[in-house]
Amino acid sequence: MSNRDIHSDRLREFLAEAEDILNSMGKDLLKLGKGVKAGIIDPAVLNSIFRSAHTLKGMSGIFDFTDMSSLSHSVEDTLDLLRLGRIALTDEILDNVMSAHELLVRIIASKGTANFTEEIEQLQGRLGKSHRVKKARPKEQIDREILSALTEYEEHRFRECLREGKNIFIVNVKFPITNFDKGYISLVDALKTQSEVIATLPSNKTSHETLFFDILIGTMNDRAFILNFLNKTAEVEIRVVAEPSAKAHSHDHLKTEPSLEVITGQGRQHGKETLRRVSNTVRVNIGKLDNIMNIISELGILKTSIAALSTEIRNNREFSVYGLELSRSEKFLDRKLGELRDSVLDVRMVPIGQLFGRFDTFINKLSRESGKEIRMVTYGDETELDKLIVEELSDPLMHIIRNVIDHAIEAPAVREALGKPKAGTITLSAYQKGNHVVMEVKDDGAGMDAEFIREKAVEKGIVTAEYASRLARQEVLELIFMPGFSTRDTVSETSGRGVGMDVVKENITRLSGIIDIETVKGKGARFMLTIPITLAIIQALIVEDSGKRYAVPLNSVLEIIDLRSPEECSGDREFIKVNDRDIPSVRLSRYFNKKSVVRDLCYGIVAGLAEHRLCIIVDSLVEELDVVIKPLSRILKVPGIAGATDMGEKGTILVLDITGILEQVLKERKTGLVDLTGLTGQTGQTAPGIKAGDDKAEAEQRT
Repeated sequence: MSNRDIHSDRLREFLAEAEDILNSMGKDLLKLGKGVKAGIIDPAVLNSIFRSAHTLKGMSGIFDFTDMSSLSHSVEDTLDLLRLGRIALTDEILDNVMSAHELLVRIIASKGTANFTEEIEQLQGRLGKSHRVKKARPKEQIDREILSALTEYEEHRFRECLREGKNIFIVNVKFPITNFDKGYISLVDALKTQSEVIATLPSNKTSHETLFFDILIGTMNDRAFILNFLNKTAEVEIRVVAEPSAKAHSHDHLKTEPSLEVITGQGRQHGKETLRRVSNTVRVNIGKLDNIMNIISELGILKTSIAALSTEIRNNREFSVYGLELSRSEKFLDRKLGELRDSVLDVRMVPIGQLFGRFDTFINKLSRESGKEIRMVTYGDETELDKLIVEELSDPLMHIIRNVIDHAIEAPAVREALGKPKAGTITLSAYQKGNHVVMEVKDDGAGMDAEFIREKAVEKGIVTAEYASRLARQEVLELIFMPGFSTRDTVSETSGRGVGMDVVKENITRLSGIIDIETVKGKGARFMLTIPITLAIIQALIVEDSGKRYAVPLNSVLEIIDLRSPEECSGDREFIKVNDRDIPSVRLSRYFNKKSVVRDLCYGIVAGLAEHRLCIIVDSLVEELDVVIKPLSRILKVPGIAGATDMGEKGTILVLDITGILEQVLKERKTGLVDLTGLTGQTGQTAPGIKAGDDKAEAEQRT
């Protein structure tokens, strides 16, 4: 591997690590903001934010991210003054630190290619002004011996605990030298639930086989409570340094320092010395997993060839025994390939909560900018999706949330006048439905007015008045996904430019997903995104129609039916009855403008997404395979085609985009128009009644 490759790998690791640090920093900033509003500031949270800024400063300096290094240094200075109590945490300072965090996220997103010098200098100027606001230091009588062992920050926290009336104890603890780290971490974690851990000091006790620690804590609990709380964790002694809380409650039995008491716990640990890490996590580049997926797909094709060969050998009497053995091996290979595919897919899965967590700071920022009070609620954080799909969903969700805050959530005074809570609520939820995940963005705002949307679409020249008058209510709501549509007449910081929701539609369609809208005027709205769990490798049904082969993703197939009449196979019928339900149908070759041969026997593939159904008619079913979808170039983008897959010696075949076909056919059936591709957000011919902005739509014909 070349030095350049090594540097590139390290850079990718740095970017991934920086994203994790900024994500953690953003969550801590939200906790800090909530604490400021409640009048309670958690020093551990403040210190955690400081450590994040300090780590970023060091890391970015190594990789020559000068913008990030400079800004994180300024943030670190401000946070250091805050945690030492030298300046007071005001709303202005918190807002500046949050703005700096947002800029750091943008710097990482640009991978160091963009210039943020001007913005950084402005932020540094605002942060610098706050440094001149001094905070008076409390005066308490403190044990000089203890102070001499404390850092400046620890001394500040010691003074603050005394000022707040907390009891100050020294917890002396000992652990076997072989595994003291686990025991110490467990004890400190337990202490943090009942107290503030101010510092860990060296003990004057020594032993060749045991390590001693003096942990200085501040707590509102008394000594007896702490002793009882720790009696199952470790062997401890507790010494009283100061008990202002005890004096305030007149606990006479605690006014004098008690004799040292030794508690023998059940958690004493023994074991051999080891250098093994506790964590078993390995960070893997998603590109490596993609390569494994490609290999699995190729092995699947090889397995199919082996199956065909075993069938041929079994039919030969002379070699039938070998054919049976080969068939058994093929079935075993098939089972193991399935297990391998599922294992790799499982590695790619991440909880959707990772995505939801990113919107805390985003919503907080838009809330400040808009002057509205907004809270975010999440459900189904543990629902898992492919890592690449999670990343692709971030922008669509961002645009939806931005529009909800700008258009739907009312101002606090308006909400109170309407009898609603002052703060608006945005609910993000996710749940699995078959081979798909449904994500919902729900708000309790003003809802959507279908007639107002219809009027605005006509006013802005997006659709003709005649066309708009024929649209059903649900189709009117979907006009918000048209490029250039906006209900605002003026441009604001967050909306009014007519871009955003069209990007949502395009991105969700590219993921073979679908969007449904539910809304009640004055009550709120709900956007429901139905997305495949993964697009990395899928089980596909290979079909043939008019001499052409296609791959149909099985995650969209509900059932397959036999069609035994020329009338049904021709595709002339707009609907086919399946289980006493009329389902829209389309002959696949006709959809792609190819000639079809009418047969007496053909097959109907009943596909569905959310509540929508479609029957796709084909000549024959070939086989089932695991395939890896390769996306087509934007230049070659064809409506109804999600990508292509390599079939080895059998060549390359196209993978159908069931969502695209389903949406277009359903709209054609509803409106009676020849082509509504433009309305579905796909490239292709512009629908009658839709006004094209340029000639691009006319140039992109179906292939």
